Amino acid sequence: MKTYCRPETKQENALKHKPISIQKLVQLRLPKIKSHTADVDLSLLKHLKTFSGKDINAKDIDADFCHGFAQYLANKVGIKPGSAKTYLQKLHAILQEAVEMGYTAYNPMPPISKLIHKTLSHEKDYLNADEVKRLQKTDSPHLITKLAFLFSCFTGLRLSDIETLKWTDIRRCNNIYMLVKIQVKTGTEVRIPLSKQALKILALVQNKKLSKGENVFILHSRTTIATDLKAWAKRAGIDKHITFHVSRISFVTLSIAAGINIYVVSKLCGHSNVKTTQIYARMIESTYIDAIILFENIFEQKRKNIQKAQKFNLIL
Repeated sequence: MKTYCRPETKQENALKHKPISIQKLVQLRLPKIKSHTADVDLSLLKHLKTFSGKDINAKDIDADFCHGFAQYLANKVGIKPGSAKTYLQKLHAILQEAVEMGYTAYNPMPPISKLIHKTLSHEKDYLNADEVKRLQKTDSPHLITKLAFLFSCFTGLRLSDIETLKWTDIRRCNNIYMLVKIQVKTGTEVRIPLSKQALKILALVQNKKLSKGENVFILHSRTTIATDLKAWAKRAGIDKHITFHVSRISFVTLSIAAGINIYVVSKLCGHSNVKTTQIYARMIESTYIDAIILFENIFEQKRKNIQKAQKFNLIL
């Protein structure tokens, strides 16, 4: 009598394979590829390390990682859509070679067309004030991820600057707390007055003893952060693709919607050119349209009140 053996899942099969880093896989490819192709591979390695904060093992890459990396490429200044597609194709080829050499059980990358489509469709996501409040009231898998993301919503700092933020960057000037920091990406200084919301987050970091040494935020890996944000948004009932960069975009759009001068917002964010800030400003045209509707409603309500008064022979 034959016994039935359950087929192994992809995850179970993958456990049998020896770990190998993407960096090592690229090194194995270099002698076999042309020089210009090698340059692209090496550039891909730099972007992968910037995105993840470490050297990535091929077995640790899954579909969520690929979506997150595609989003990173879309938001990275200087990377055109065509270049982003090339990097994704290179990563796909490297992962496929890992499968063929027996280092991984399967290639986890979704079709690149879907990655690009998904990235572009969510590229302009940002949070409105109500959504930020909902996130404040909702628990995330890791508290430090939640606090860091919200701090960025109230300051506009990039993730790289959140990761390197030190307590000495927080200064008191004329009874106002200021954040004074050299940006990792541009090497230029930003000076940001800290709102009550931002100061409350810093106080909570201290009270919960989440900070160690000179760094304000001790964060998990970028892969973990991406997973945290996805789960947190879902818990808060927010149907948007939330990456850490969304917090910075949200700071810009909320500031402009609140009436802060676009040139001031540009300086707060450390944009080298106000045109960068104007891109975000165009994203909130619907907010201005809503404002005009409210403006019109004032006069519409006034007209209705006059009609009611005339009906009852009242003098306004």
